[in-house]
Amino acid sequence: MRLILSSSRHPRNSAYSTETGQMLYKVDKPHKFGSSIATIRKAVKTIDGVWQGDLDSKYAGESFLVDNGEMIAGEQNELEKKSGERRSMDSQDAPFADTDSEKDNLLGRSTNGLPVLEGNFAFHAQVEFHTFNSTHFRYNNLDIPVNRYFCKEGWSWYGRGRVFKASDGTDYRWNLCAKYLEMVKNDGTKKQLVRFREHRPSLGPFMKGRPAVLEVDDSCVPILDEIMMTFIYCQKLRKDRQKNERRSA
Repeated sequence: MRLILSSSRHPRNSAYSTETGQMLYKVDKPHKFGSSIATIRKAVKTIDGVWQGDLDSKYAGESFLVDNGEMIAGEQNELEKKSGERRSMDSQDAPFADTDSEKDNLLGRSTNGLPVLEGNFAFHAQVEFHTFNSTHFRYNNLDIPVNRYFCKEGWSWYGRGRVFKASDGTDYRWNLCAKYLEMVKNDGTKKQLVRFREHRPSLGPFMKGRPAVLEVDDSCVPILDEIMMTFIYCQKLRKDRQKNERRSA
């Protein structure tokens, strides 16, 4: 699975959509001084506006169409516009120490009989960043500091890896690599399961540009919610350390 970001440079102010155009997550961090909370909302299934539960992984890669067979892209364009407005403020964020719902009218009825995604998003999690104290994860009515959620193992370019046990009982590790962020299985295989590829601008005929993309192995789709929450934290951590390295060079 590939999740394409609507914002080229700001994962904490972006929509995350499949290659077929289905928006699965929206991440928003208000552009306010003193506010450093990223809120993650996820698509939920509804039929005629009635919540049918969270999006099942079996539908995560499907394309849901309106009756005329066309996808409505206005919502994603609007979010991208808002992300651009936040860009100048977002770049000044301080580094940090180591049922809410809305209706977006994104899509209409499904023509294939599958549970429809009608553009409804529900609160999934928040990442509350702190400069001097531990950052916190808020999810499932829990409020947990990241130093209890993660343990540190191994080394990568920007420090120790962040290990967590997912709901499937498996340990995974985020590695803060020099050129990218990756999540691997924390066992002897160290198999790469998630990789974040940052936006690459086009350089004419010499290099084709690409949007920012979160690539997720299909085996990890059942824990996609946990991947999204931990990714938002680890990518911010990696970028802060990258900035510090450039300042000290």
